[in-house]
Amino acid sequence: MGTLPAEAMQRIEESGPLTAEGLLRRRARQRPGVVAISDPPNLPALGFGRPRSLTYREADDAVDALASLFIELGLEPGDRIAVQLPNLILQPLTLLAAWRASLTVVSLPMLWRAHEIGKACEEVEPKALIGVSRFGGENHAEKLCEIASTHLSVRFVLGFGPDLPDGVVSLDEVIEARRGVADRLVEAPMRVTPAMITFTARAGAPMVPVFRGEDELLAQGALTVLALSLDRGDVILNPYPCTGPAGLSLGLMPWLISGATLAQHHPFDHADFVRQLLTTGATVTALPSPILAELAEDGVLQRPECRLRRLGAVWSTPELAPPPPFNGAASLLFDLYPLGDLAGVVLRRETRANPASLPLGRVHLEDDGDSAVFVETKLGPRRDGDGDGELLLRGPVVSHGPAGGPIAVDREGFVATGLFAAPEGADGGSLRLKRDVELLHHGGFAIAASELDQLYQSFPGFLDAACFVLPDPIVGDRIFAAIVPRPNEPIWLDALHKFLEEREVAPYKFPDKLLVVKQIPRDAGGRLLREQILKQV
Repeated sequence: MGTLPAEAMQRIEESGPLTAEGLLRRRARQRPGVVAISDPPNLPALGFGRPRSLTYREADDAVDALASLFIELGLEPGDRIAVQLPNLILQPLTLLAAWRASLTVVSLPMLWRAHEIGKACEEVEPKALIGVSRFGGENHAEKLCEIASTHLSVRFVLGFGPDLPDGVVSLDEVIEARRGVADRLVEAPMRVTPAMITFTARAGAPMVPVFRGEDELLAQGALTVLALSLDRGDVILNPYPCTGPAGLSLGLMPWLISGATLAQHHPFDHADFVRQLLTTGATVTALPSPILAELAEDGVLQRPECRLRRLGAVWSTPELAPPPPFNGAASLLFDLYPLGDLAGVVLRRETRANPASLPLGRVHLEDDGDSAVFVETKLGPRRDGDGDGELLLRGPVVSHGPAGGPIAVDREGFVATGLFAAPEGADGGSLRLKRDVELLHHGGFAIAASELDQLYQSFPGFLDAACFVLPDPIVGDRIFAAIVPRPNEPIWLDALHKFLEEREVAPYKFPDKLLVVKQIPRDAGGRLLREQILKQV
């Protein structure tokens, strides 16, 4: 299976082995004074002082400073460090510094709380935790210290921001101490472990690690660069963090490969996003389809300050619906499909009749007559009772999980996405994804329905409970709880939310509403019949 054509790769980068942190160093040598990366304008509202912009030289120096610290602390190649940072400048710099020290980054979403972080630490045993002093009104670094105290693998807690707790190493001070100091450059040893570990879920499996090799990450960036014809003159406005395919395929990796400028946006503030879009001169960005349509309807895309030439729709739900009417600049559109948290497939809309369907088989990208294949799709065995099969992926951009797990590589090199699909079209050359009631998709997160069932059932005021969802055009699946309350117990949604908060569960797992039912339907074997809950609704 071919990947990026040799001629195209030569145009993207010089000869020699490619690494992510090596690309940053080359940019720093080639274009030291060019702005490389910038913070969102609402940084003060997030508690981080004034927004910053760094040149490629400044960014590379900061990465060297952090990598030197990691090595001085005694972290060794292959060690894992868990990183939970907002989508600001400091996130990609920390990832690149870890890779320069040949560490594996365990990338944690900012919405995770102690419930999820603790489980991740048990799964991957990181040597260090990295966060910020405060975020969202909470003492974030203090929470990480509490988690570290109960997990023996964690030796260090490091952080950005003022007023860090005692014992937490200040990374801001490390970068500042190195500023303007000529020193020996840190040289990354050869990597033999994954560059990154992220997490997904599958039906019945709430937390599944995804191993991302550096070659896969680079291929993901090359796919986007080739599909969108990006170059060093572009400004990429990225509202997706590096915790899954959307952020990796829109932000970090295409930025490094193309040599463009990366403008970070911590999701999501509509007014600040529009301001950032217009003031940074952004040429590329992506958002959910309904928000794109809103930008068009508001006239933002027609304003003279708007320089967009590529505008992406991110499909975060498993059951793709026709996109809303797009009243403006339709020729700019591309689609980004983060399939099963394994790969981000980027396709120009002008080349396809129906963006709500996916190609079946090899997905070809053309560039000056050259053809590249980054991913191949295939349908697995059919589900009982219908014609749907599980969507399988293989190719240089596709990540995987541990052997024997739900996202292990099979004998033919394919990895299961947890998504189901059926062939579509007269020639069967495309497929349409279908919903699986046991795997939810909310705000870009995959959630095992069984995990929410157990959380809601543990509430003392319920005899029984189960989650169910209704579709929402922006968040994907809107979560509800069907409950059987104890006799004479008051039924308060706030009480359930407080219960989950006290157990430090991520807020996106909270139900929006409660539905009182006489019983939770189950079959003779005790399996929950979620479809029958929906019929009651």
